[in-house]
Amino acid sequence: MNTIFDEFRFNLKHYRELKGWTQSQLAIQANSSNGMIGNIESGKSKPSLDNIIRLAAALDVHPADLFLRDASKNTDREVLSKYSQLLSCLKTIPTEISTSIELMISDLSKKYQN
Repeated sequence: MNTIFDEFRFNLKHYRELKGWTQSQLAIQANSSNGMIGNIESGKSKPSLDNIIRLAAALDVHPADLFLRDASKNTDREVLSKYSQLLSCLKTIPTEISTSIELMISDLSKKYQN
């Protein structure tokens, strides 16, 4: 059975890997030590509140995101984030062009859903 800190360490590793960072790179960004990151990810130690806040800030996530269910299994959030970015970009394109792009995206979506 996973504890809340197991979820934390799984999520910490997941978000670190999403950034393409090593434990050392995360340690530098969070003003922490490489050993601390390794110990947290391996379950040997638990982070302090200060470390949780620094790690979340370095990873550009809300601290609560590190405690949610295993984020690596939650692809919906990642997909939604990517589509959200795409939709934001579409708002800056002239309407006649964005309508064509939206139709292409819709057609592609239908093609890959089947």
